[in-house]
Amino acid sequence: MDINNNPDRRTAFIWTGIILVGIIIIFIPSLTGMDGFNGGFALSFLGGFISLIGLIAAIIYFRMAGILDKTVKKENILVHWTYAPEEWKTYTKTEHKEDTSTRKGLFLMVLVISALVCGVMAAVVRDDYLIFFLIFLGIVAITGITALATGWSNYRNNQARLGEVYITLDGLYLNKQLHVWKGLGNSLEAIAFEEEYRAQPRIKVDYSSPARTGRNYYTARVPVPPGQEEVARKIVAEIAAAHLNRPLAANI
Repeated sequence: MDINNNPDRRTAFIWTGIILVGIIIIFIPSLTGMDGFNGGFALSFLGGFISLIGLIAAIIYFRMAGILDKTVKKENILVHWTYAPEEWKTYTKTEHKEDTSTRKGLFLMVLVISALVCGVMAAVVRDDYLIFFLIFLGIVAITGITALATGWSNYRNNQARLGEVYITLDGLYLNKQLHVWKGLGNSLEAIAFEEEYRAQPRIKVDYSSPARTGRNYYTARVPVPPGQEEVARKIVAEIAAAHLNRPLAANI
């Protein structure tokens, strides 16, 4: 990979641009003479919110860009695998099916929780029930669109190019997707070599990252090329020894 073509750094610059858009929105009411009580305050608040989200995202992506640069340095790489067309086609289909199932489950969970919370708030406030209904619809729309767009983007990315993966002790970079379990508050939860998983052995990595309400959990699934099974076992053992204080998950 050309480390100068770092996708996380490009994303960080995009979020930096969004910060600037938010700042412009903040000052639109004062520049146009918009009355604060006729939408001016709301517009400024929206601009401030956009700028804050952009700032947080830009910081995160700039840090991830630095981690990616470190990940693909030759001296840090445990293994770099590339895949034959049929190997990658098999992985792409399996990954898309599992990813879609996971996203549907998360979306339904968010749907139920949002409906309960907004329903309770509407029952308490009463006079402003319509606001909570609109908030619920907004949450559903944002969550659904994000899940659909992200899943489809990952699928198209895997279809568009043959895959490759860089694996280090602290993370892996699989076909332009960075997974790290050290730094940013991330932590490795489990790692296993699933030798007999369907038609293609794989390394499965579960890790978590800090979130406002606890921790978010993620899974990275790395196909193992034919003849690389022993290498995969050694990699799993090294990563587990470096990050886990408990026995390895059993192979499937």
